[in-house]
Amino acid sequence: MLTPGRLFRRLRALLTTNQLDTELDDELRFHIEMEVAQRIRLGMDERSARASALRDFGGVSRHRDNARDARGVRPLEDFLQDVRIAARAMTRQRTHTAVAVLTLAIGIGATTALGAAVYRVLIAPYPYAHADRIVTVWQTDTRAPDRRVEVSPANFLDWKERSRSFDLLAAAEPFGMDWVGPEGPESFETALVTDDFFPVQGLRPLIGRAFLADDFRDAATPVVAMTETLWRTRFGADSALVGRTLILDSIPRVVVGVMPRDAMQPYGAELWAPKIFRPDERRARSGGYWTVAGRLAPGVTIDQAERDIAAIAAQLALEFPATNQSTGATVVTLRESIAGGARTPLLVLLGAVSFVLLIACVNVSNLQLAESLRRRRELAIRTAIGAGRSRLVRQLLTESLLLSAVGCAAGLGIAYAGIAAIRAFAPTGLWQLQRFSLDGTALLIASALAVVSALAIGIMPVAASARIPLAESLVAGARSGASAARRRLSRILVVSELALALVLLVGAGLMLRTLSLLGRMDRGFTAEGVLVTTVQAWGYYPTSAHRAEYARQATERLASVPGVAAAGMTSALPLAWPIGLERARVTIEGQSPVPGDDAPTMRVAAATPAYFETLRIPIEAGRGFQATDAAGSVPVALVNRAFVRRYFADRNPIGARVTFGFMSAPLAREIVGVVGDVRHEGLHADPAPGVFVPHAQAPTGAMHLVVRSAAGAPALLQRRVRAELTALNGAMPLSDQTTMEALVGNSLRERRFQLGLFGAFSATALLLAAIGIYGVMNRATQERRHEIGVRMAVGAHAGDVRWMVLRNGGVLAVSGIVAGSGIAMLLSRFMAGMLFGVTPIDPLTYAGAAGVLLATAVLAVLIPAWRASRVDPVRALRDE
Repeated sequence: MLTPGRLFRRLRALLTTNQLDTELDDELRFHIEMEVAQRIRLGMDERSARASALRDFGGVSRHRDNARDARGVRPLEDFLQDVRIAARAMTRQRTHTAVAVLTLAIGIGATTALGAAVYRVLIAPYPYAHADRIVTVWQTDTRAPDRRVEVSPANFLDWKERSRSFDLLAAAEPFGMDWVGPEGPESFETALVTDDFFPVQGLRPLIGRAFLADDFRDAATPVVAMTETLWRTRFGADSALVGRTLILDSIPRVVVGVMPRDAMQPYGAELWAPKIFRPDERRARSGGYWTVAGRLAPGVTIDQAERDIAAIAAQLALEFPATNQSTGATVVTLRESIAGGARTPLLVLLGAVSFVLLIACVNVSNLQLAESLRRRRELAIRTAIGAGRSRLVRQLLTESLLLSAVGCAAGLGIAYAGIAAIRAFAPTGLWQLQRFSLDGTALLIASALAVVSALAIGIMPVAASARIPLAESLVAGARSGASAARRRLSRILVVSELALALVLLVGAGLMLRTLSLLGRMDRGFTAEGVLVTTVQAWGYYPTSAHRAEYARQATERLASVPGVAAAGMTSALPLAWPIGLERARVTIEGQSPVPGDDAPTMRVAAATPAYFETLRIPIEAGRGFQATDAAGSVPVALVNRAFVRRYFADRNPIGARVTFGFMSAPLAREIVGVVGDVRHEGLHADPAPGVFVPHAQAPTGAMHLVVRSAAGAPALLQRRVRAELTALNGAMPLSDQTTMEALVGNSLRERRFQLGLFGAFSATALLLAAIGIYGVMNRATQERRHEIGVRMAVGAHAGDVRWMVLRNGGVLAVSGIVAGSGIAMLLSRFMAGMLFGVTPIDPLTYAGAAGVLLATAVLAVLIPAWRASRVDPVRALRDE
């Protein structure tokens, strides 16, 4: 017989050879089993034989530890040894490892991508000197102070002169400049800026210089600065461009510098030019079209600057009651101005993707819990031969950490793809998302998530292993079923997965309902089949008469193109970026201001007679514009239905007179018709009161030319339309040629982006939850194989067994639905600002999400149920 003494000497020799502890453990396990078998043959019961053998061999572990200390094994070597043991365990269980790694990769990768996006938009410092001191300043309506609007020139000049809260205060005005290049005329978005615009940012030019004080004099040589993006993409990053002269708007302008791509680009500017004030602009207060930014003076807080600028606005209201009676001012941080509207959606999406990661961790934790059950005899032997509890905990946590690290490495590929998708589909207003990548910040986020995930997936197995009874584990062996406590814990984890998945399904359902309602709602116009081409005719037709004649000829030529059903022109197109003056203060003769009116100014647009027919905007009362509504005829106007509801609720508006200025001094006009409401500012915004004037009576140079295709395919008309307009004036650039359907799509882009992410997260969560419930039910049927065999042996039918398994899975699913519904009701209120036409607690959405989750759970349980029904009773009883 192999006595403990002989075995001790053999193992002592093994310890002195620097072989791995895993080899020693295998040797111990082998000889312990031999000794237990020998003692059973001598008449001992298995429990006593195993306990006595382990007592005899307990000194082996202590000798091994002493030998390790004598060899000077360091903690790092201990850790590396744990890693090697964990790697061997992972390679032995390839299927288990692959599922766990893929699950963690999905959770870590998706969370890394969105976490990096949130950091870039809401946390990352802006690349400006002392960026926390930069603010934006806006006009407000004192009767609706939460509504911020752009600033009028005269108000800005008074703010700059009177305020003591700012070191610097600068403004930018939207403009456009045309350039005739080798490929024909082009139009560049331009911002006319005041002298402190670049000093506010504290940025140095990439090459060349910024504007100097002399550049803002009336007689100064015209100059421009260029964005880095335009310099690289259009001019090939030619450093010799600085100092060259470009003919912009038929005026020679010297390029003095190229600004880095991080420079503020209001209105999507590609060029900057010095703002030279006209005398009338120094008195203009009724229309706001400037963005204003400033740098706070040392020691001044935002609240102090707010009070200062509000006091100046109140003083201006007293000095200029005709234009400033209800005009206030507010100061906003730069980050709030740029990304304030995106904060809630991004944080909601971050919460959603965090749920995906949590579900992934729960899923893998459940897998690890099952794996710890399979290995409980091994862990018990380690404990019995002297391994401390801390040693086992360290080993299990090392395995979790290694698994999470591999999942993190695989997740970086998913994060890279996710970041690319976010860049491609993110709303254009979030320019920060166009520039972020899988950088050091993203890697740091992924690493932190890997550590957190390792702890999350390791806690349950460690806790379960700590509760394993040593004697029971040694005697029962690896074939024993799971304990009732372990089964309850596994089911609780699955219910948690299902609950979290339901929360995401509810969020996706609410977003889907919102998008569906927005897509089906009455826009007030028909977008299908309409082509849009934008021109700025100011520099090519300097007089009102010439601009009016160009609009008449252009619309007539376009209407005569084969395949065109109608053609018109407007200065303000629904859902399009503003290209000119769009708002004016309107007074109604014979009426006092409406109490509480929160719109002292309203939308005013010039249009040709056929514009309403082209977009199929109905004339609901009176008449539309006619060719006789020319410059010398009676001034007329059309108003929309919202205007009538607000100001003419009790009488007919036809024949009434309204006074406002548009391309002229304030002028009284007769209302000759009422048109249908159009959602100009967005599909989610209710139509506001608006006024239309004939273009011939207010000939603006900012024109949207609209063409309706008779065949419903506007893209086929692009070449013909461009050819006709080029033949009319080949020197004038045609910009932003698009379709009305594209504008509608752009207006929904932000919500589609949100829905796409929510949908992807929800689908992932649903898949992981399905895998989780499948795994639990599959293990449960395997553990109950003997019970199922007994049931079938005494007469149970296959259908009864299937129903039993399906019923158990249904209980888990219903429990998850109940818990998830409560969580969703608490959390969905944070989505209220992202929804339209649907409440956060929408019964239809909750019912649909519950139905999808229940159906998925049933499908996931079908395979375990089918397998359980095919158990052979004889084999099940014999195996047991």
